[in-house]
Amino acid sequence: MSTAPVHPRLSVSVVCAARWPLERTLDLLRRLGVGAVSLTLARLGDQPKDAIAVVRESGMSVASLGTGGASLIDDAQTTLAHLRPLIDTAAALGCTNAFTVSGPARAHMPTDEAFDRLTAMIGLANGYAIQSGVRLGIEHNSIATRQLGFIGSLADACELSRRADTGVVVELQNCWYERDLPRLFRENQERFLIVNVSDFRLGEPLAFNRRVPGDGSIHLEWLLGELLEAGYAGLFDLEFLGPAIEEEGYEAAITRGVDWLAERLAKWGV
Repeated sequence: MSTAPVHPRLSVSVVCAARWPLERTLDLLRRLGVGAVSLTLARLGDQPKDAIAVVRESGMSVASLGTGGASLIDDAQTTLAHLRPLIDTAAALGCTNAFTVSGPARAHMPTDEAFDRLTAMIGLANGYAIQSGVRLGIEHNSIATRQLGFIGSLADACELSRRADTGVVVELQNCWYERDLPRLFRENQERFLIVNVSDFRLGEPLAFNRRVPGDGSIHLEWLLGELLEAGYAGLFDLEFLGPAIEEEGYEAAITRGVDWLAERLAKWGV
């Protein structure tokens, strides 16, 4: 297995090795030549200081740090309390990109109301992030995981970004079917913190079911090309999970994903 550095705009999320210890995942990425990893607050565990030390010792940079699940629309202080550990941990890791999904809306609450409340309530946490040297972003989630968030399109995530001055995590898995994506990319690319890359095979269950790039039905090369054409200059983060990944095995799936993405980025000369 080569240890030569792969393309510098490629990173890999620990989600790709969902059941492995953090150390094992980092070791594989180092052996593959990957220089940047995306982490989740949950994967760092109850003693994040220990995990932070492991990441630092690995020599890898942290592309992004994510969390999710908490309600962010109750009041500004509660939203800050939910997001402060994320922001503080990102700062400790030297990671400038921290993100969350929007969190659930209340039962019977219209999405417009939830959206307006999030716009109003996230400002305090966003200000704290800026003071900490961290850019706070919102990731749009799948409609199949509505219990985790109510912002289910890239278009809505971009609108929130404009209204609340937050960043956007582009989840290609959750927007490849949207209309007018080239325009969305062009008009909002400076707001994008990172782009998550995976594939999906039509006809399979939607929730938590992704495939290695090239194994599914998504027009990934077109999407990546449009992002680059729009001027996006950030990282492309491999993030996949699900039955096909478990069956193949993490090492084989991650290796193929890294090869697929690195080959195309190199071919395009970016």
